[in-house]
Amino acid sequence: MSKDLMFYCIPQQAYMRTENCNNLRKRPAGKAPAGAQPMLRACEKCTMYPLVDKMKVPTISLDAYLGGSKPKVANLQAAVNRKIIQSSLV
Repeated sequence: MSKDLMFYCIPQQAYMRTENCNNLRKRPAGKAPAGAQPMLRACEKCTMYPLVDKMKVPTISLDAYLGGSKPKVANLQAAVNRKIIQSSLV
């Protein structure tokens, strides 16, 4: 996974780097031990992780994003994307 790729995170309704997505999901869910930040509520039930891991979300480079470009929003209802999401849930 490239660290300098931006995508639109549907649960958080924000543009985010693929590396940040990976870091957020490693946080503990619910109440976290002292000194640790808990996982964001939007990340707890996120179904986009498999798509981000397999680079199936529309991405752009960080340089292009800082230059004013925006990545397209992933279509979670597309047959290919639904199949990837379902296979990760099993």
